[in-house]
Parts: sequence; structure tokens; C-alpha cells
Amino acid sequence: MAQITKIRYADGRVVRPGDWTSTPLYSAVDINSGALQNLLAFSYGEGGDVPGSIAASGTGQRVATKLDTNMKGQGSVLAENESLLIYGLSIELYQRSAASTVDFFAGTEALMPDPPVVAGTNVLRVQRDTLVSLNIASTKEYLKVPLGFLPAARGVRHVLGSSRSQGSGYSEGVFIGQNGGVSEHDHRLLATPQEVGAGEAFNLQFAFPFGSIAGLEFGDDSTARITARVYQRGIRRRPVA
Repeated sequence: MAQITKIRYADGRVVRPGDWTSTPLYSAVDINSGALQNLLAFSYGEGGDVPGSIAASGTGQRVATKLDTNMKGQGSVLAENESLLIYGLSIELYQRSAASTVDFFAGTEALMPDPPVVAGTNVLRVQRDTLVSLNIASTKEYLKVPLGFLPAARGVRHVLGSSRSQGSGYSEGVFIGQNGGVSEHDHRLLATPQEVGAGEAFNLQFAFPFGSIAGLEFGDDSTARITARVYQRGIRRRPVA
């Protein structure tokens, strides 16, 4: 059986199908309950600082590991030996806390589940007050939508029953939320795929028009954050050099 090993476009470019993979690029940012500046996903590589995060020591930012990103180099620019076709973007949310035993109920908000699960009220606040925009080639904004427009399409389907939270001494119920459904069919495809060429600048910006997420509640844990991890959906030319 014949196999296509390369395709030559009319402009002379040569594409080898075997160099392309569906393995996504991904990148995370951390959202806190105070004043917020714009946060840029895909703006750092492994070993860089995670935007919006706080280190375990309570000072400085958290150093990115493979769980935060698989970007190479300094970030913000795609490697010279890679290319992307972005068919969609998925954003998952989970709560990062110093400890799951923090008393979230000391005069604050009821129904707060234990981390890394996020309270439904907090998910709704983040969806309400966050805009995300896809920027390619530094100056071109190809997408600008509320965060909820880009559902995670992954996670755990929650069946709560009579669930109680550890933080309340198992005396309070919980209200769990997530960014969209958990089925693969729940993700959103862009009408027109967007291309990021080799060596081209790009990022996904999280913007907060009101300067913060109004009412975002973490109880008495000042180090808590909501981590938003973004996945590029589509195809990616793997490093070949």
C-alpha cells in the first residue's frame, strides 16, 4: 500500500505528515482572590515562574514543572522546530491549597469542597469575571471570549450523594463545579483553525476587566489559588531537529 511521506504546497513548503502529532501544548496560570494583573499562559517554559502563583515558602512564585507546562525555552515564542494548528482550546480549573484541612467555614462560605475540587460558586465567579484572548505574532488577537466559552471537556463526573467536607469537620455539604462537562464531546472547536508558525510569538491571555474576581472565596487560606491549565487542541509538529 502506498504511503504519503511528504506533501509539497504550491508555495514550495514541504510538509511530512509523520512529523505531526495530536499531543497538545499545555500551560497553567494561578488565579488568586486579590487584585489581579493579566496572566499569560504559554509565556514560560519548564523551570520558569508560573504566572499568578506563590511558592510553598509563601514568597516568590512557584517554579513550573512538567505538570504546569511542556513549553520549551523561555516561552511566549514557539520553538523554531515546531508548528501548531489550533483547532480549539480547553481550560480546566482546580484548587490549589496549602492543606485540605483548612477551615473554610470560619465565618466565610459554606459548601466549599476540599481541594483540588473547586466550589461551584468559585467556578461561576471565574467564568463571569475572566476574559481569555489568543494572541499570535505579538499584536494579533485571534480570539477574545469569556473563560466559560472554552470548556475543559475532561475531569471527574461528580456524584455527591451526602458528601461532606473535611474542612468543616464533615458537618457541611459541598457544591462542586468545573469548567463545562467532562465528556470529550463537550469541547469547543474553532470555526477556523489558527496557525502558529515556527519561531512565532503567541500566548493565551487571562484578563480581569474589574481588576479581580469579585467574591472569590478561599476561606482563611491566603496562599490558595485556582489553577487554570490550558490545552491546545489540534495538531502539532513535533521537534525534528
